[in-house]
Amino acid sequence: MLSELVYLSFRSAACTDNDVQKILEEARQFNGKQDITGVLIYSKEKFLQVLEGEQDQILALYEKIKLDDRHARALMVSNRPITERHFPSWQMAEKAINTDDYAFLSAMNEEEQAQFKALLDGEKQNNATKMIARLFA
Repeated sequence: MLSELVYLSFRSAACTDNDVQKILEEARQFNGKQDITGVLIYSKEKFLQVLEGEQDQILALYEKIKLDDRHARALMVSNRPITERHFPSWQMAEKAINTDDYAFLSAMNEEEQAQFKALLDGEKQNNATKMIARLFA
């Protein structure tokens, strides 16, 4: 079953920018082989990631991520079946943000901006992927 998993984790203090680039390289190689797509949004403090693929594969990947010492305190924000991918051609897109100052490429009203801030704070959001996609389109 095609599914989407969104998680938030804290970036460990020892995780350098080079480590983030390694994460992205590893993800692109692994995800391409597993037909997993998604996006990684990161700051100096946090990771926010959307994973799309078969349910068992993205759950197994999430368990692997939780054991990665570059992440701390992973929190699953959502895990749900989907009928189509939001990021179909991206084995792992990326966007670096400053969690205090970020810009969306498409307009968001104040309520949506507050919901995105709540998502960055680890609160579950029903439309998390839609908000994340607006950082790119």
